[in-house]
Amino acid sequence: MIQGLRKRLKQRLTREGTQLTLSMRKLYILPSAFGGLWLLGIAVLYLIGINSNSNGPLLLAFLCSGLFLLSMFLTQFNLQGLELSIAAVDAGFAGELVPYPICLQSRHERYGLRLVFSHQPLMVQPLVPIGISLAQPCWQPSRRGLQTPGRLKIFSRAPLGLFVCWSYWMPTQQQLIYPKAVSGPVIEQWRPWQQEHQTTSHTNHASGTDDFQELRSHRPEEGLQRVAWKQLAGGRGWLTKRFSAAAASQRVLKLDPQLPFETALEHLTDRVMKLCQSDQPFAMELPGCNLPHGCGRQHRDAALQALALA
Repeated sequence: MIQGLRKRLKQRLTREGTQLTLSMRKLYILPSAFGGLWLLGIAVLYLIGINSNSNGPLLLAFLCSGLFLLSMFLTQFNLQGLELSIAAVDAGFAGELVPYPICLQSRHERYGLRLVFSHQPLMVQPLVPIGISLAQPCWQPSRRGLQTPGRLKIFSRAPLGLFVCWSYWMPTQQQLIYPKAVSGPVIEQWRPWQQEHQTTSHTNHASGTDDFQELRSHRPEEGLQRVAWKQLAGGRGWLTKRFSAAAASQRVLKLDPQLPFETALEHLTDRVMKLCQSDQPFAMELPGCNLPHGCGRQHRDAALQALALA
């Protein structure tokens, strides 16, 4: 019951949009745990002063009370007037920590700013300078596609830690999340320019009559028939012989239909990343989307975007 009340209260206090200005009506403040101990110390000093009929403890109690009240205003002023907006959002991978850039605009320096998404790692901004600065709180998406990170809590205990002042914000800008890269089987087709023949990632490609063209890094799923044993014996590591017929063919990647759809997407994401790291061209076919043959960073981003939105 208490958890339900807290959840509904947070929903009522949360503002949505692409930007937020922390005005007085959008800030909430309560004593911190340290502030509670401070109040307890004030009460003890007051009682000691009354019981001992001494002015020293009473004077110290009144001084601490004044400092306590002053700290409340200073903590609120540390956040009041701060403007937050969403900066350019980059894509990330599911299951990994992804930064969500927040642009901070301030008319004076602010200290000890903390930002955290619900159930995500805390991000601390020790100093917010005058002007525009960038904060990048992280979150860990569990699904692919266009996602939002959820409720953001902005709070501070500066300057004395006696109070905590906070506000809630729900950024509405979606972030593109790629599938998690998990190694596994995918369907590979080698399509020559004039004739086509199909192989999977568990089989080899060609005949023994093709002309040798080059060596490339060996992958376990390619088997041992094309391993360059001479180079392996010479200490050059595991390499695979590549022949002219393969070089003149077009690699096409497809989802493995025998696997669950999301699992097949994760395997295909891993294969795309590995091919792009070794600068190997490929094409990709997905339900409702065909990516032409190519390579490079733009081609990789287009392939990952297609996988994220499939």
